[in-house]
Amino acid sequence: MVNLSEVEQQLKNVGYHFRLLWRAERRELSQILQPGETIQRCANGQYEGGLAILCITDQRILLIDRKPLYLTLEDIRFDMVTEVDYRHRLLNASIHITTPNRTLVFIGWNHAELRELMNYTQRRIMELRQQYMLQQFQQVPTGMEQSPARSPLTNGLAYEATPLSGATSAIPLRGPSNPYTAVPLLSHHRISKF
Repeated sequence: MVNLSEVEQQLKNVGYHFRLLWRAERRELSQILQPGETIQRCANGQYEGGLAILCITDQRILLIDRKPLYLTLEDIRFDMVTEVDYRHRLLNASIHITTPNRTLVFIGWNHAELRELMNYTQRRIMELRQQYMLQQFQQVPTGMEQSPARSPLTNGLAYEATPLSGATSAIPLRGPSNPYTAVPLLSHHRISKF
């Protein structure tokens, strides 16, 4: 849980200046954010359930819809996102965030903010996937050879490092790979000619 004044300062730093509107959503945001998590982009608009705010932090995507009798929170991790679409129209713009389970359609009126939100999301997803790929292809320390071994966690071959010269230490097998990072990131941009 993060202090409300800290959340308001982070929102001000990213250019989100709605003082009277969306007060309940900002209070919920202070309860959702983890210590050390920072807001990178934020936009207000509507989704299939009504009016809400969409916040992008450095760790996840948050949709917050707070009404007097109910609360809707959606937490989407960057490694679960398979596709990000942006559609620009005359009066509004929409961003479609697709995961293997569903598609979140968020419609906003600030074209530039939604486009920045999409660009940041794409950059963050690509950074996480590059880190994952680098971890997959790390070098085995010198003095070790690789021998294939079956792993029940990955349903395939995993390489276990075995010492060449009688050393007693061994590098453990890699854990199961994340199935969401193996899916390519698709992005469609539909921009009007105006």
